[in-house]
Amino acid sequence: MLTDSAIIAAAEVNPVDERELLALPGFGGRSVRRLAPVWLDALAQARDLSDPELPLPPAADGPPPPHRWAERDPVAAARLTAARAALAALSEERSVPVENMLTPDVVRRVLWSPPDPRQPAELAEAVATQLRDHGARDWQVELVGPVLVDSILHPAPAPDLPPEPSPLTDDLPEAEAPGAG
Repeated sequence: MLTDSAIIAAAEVNPVDERELLALPGFGGRSVRRLAPVWLDALAQARDLSDPELPLPPAADGPPPPHRWAERDPVAAARLTAARAALAALSEERSVPVENMLTPDVVRRVLWSPPDPRQPAELAEAVATQLRDHGARDWQVELVGPVLVDSILHPAPAPDLPPEPSPLTDDLPEAEAPGAG
């Protein structure tokens, strides 16, 4: 009935009468004009809500999307890369889809905020506890826990990056650059 932009405009301007409402973009159509009293009533009800009653999106309590990991935490991204490769191999070996071994969300949560211990035995126990806290079953902890511990202890190496450009050699033909030819 109303476009998102019309609803946003009404919320921002907060019109109190029909003239103000119908002047907003998205409120000019005949059916929208006919329902102007309904929209004004909805706006009045929203104005009467207290802050706790206002609808708010749930707070994000998990890690960022995986494609953002490298820029936000390169070490966590390396842990995820290592774990994904190891989990894919384990999935192939066991003929079990990766997401059945452990949900991707739990894998990401553990690898984004791994436990602190760095001694393998202590880390294994801490990872097991963290997995159980996220609802993993014992068989999942036994199967996937060691993979996550290894990924925490030995993250994937950073990919080889091309050398940084040098202002001293960028303009020279390849044969003239120092060390070339």
